[in-house]
Amino acid sequence: MKNLIFLVLLAFTVNIGTAQDESSYMMIMVKHKKSFKMARTEQDFQNLANSFERIANAETDQWHPLYYAAMCYINMSFVNEDNEQKDAYLDKAQTFVDKALEIYPDESEILVLQGLLYQGRIQIDPAGRGMTYSAKANEQLNAAKEINPENPRAYYLLGLNVLHTPEAFGGGPAVACPLFKTAIDKFKNYVPENVLSPTWGGERNQMLFDQSCGDQN
Repeated sequence: MKNLIFLVLLAFTVNIGTAQDESSYMMIMVKHKKSFKMARTEQDFQNLANSFERIANAETDQWHPLYYAAMCYINMSFVNEDNEQKDAYLDKAQTFVDKALEIYPDESEILVLQGLLYQGRIQIDPAGRGMTYSAKANEQLNAAKEINPENPRAYYLLGLNVLHTPEAFGGGPAVACPLFKTAIDKFKNYVPENVLSPTWGGERNQMLFDQSCGDQN
């Protein structure tokens, strides 16, 4: 009887400890996610990337810390002016995307992130990289859309991809605008799975729609 009571108490203690660990993880991640939304400078993103990487090293079964670490480096590539450094940041981001895909290979948001990373490669050398990385981005974004047809970021980035593709190659505003419009509708109805779920893209998508699709409003 004493052994039974001991086992019950042990299980109860373990459950409490697990719940506390999960609560601490969520609290620190929510804090850093809020900081991410406020980040603007290269140093802001670097500090956050370091924090997300430390969390990822401790929480090896979670994809969100890896996702946001990658996002930090992608954003760093957008604010830096040196092309070699841009590529280095994207290389670092790719390591986190790869790790996240190892954990959740069928997570729509991670595939969207891979598409965004490929678009980051294009902006370094549009003429030399546009065709190759645009195709790579489309592949990932269409896969993300297939897994979760309600993911608005997939439509937004697909629209962005074709907006900057020459009309002779099947791009331009006429092709992009329906994707932006679909993304607008998806953003309106989007319900995040939890507080750590990505929520970016809506404002930028609306801006591109307003700028490029005036006759379709």
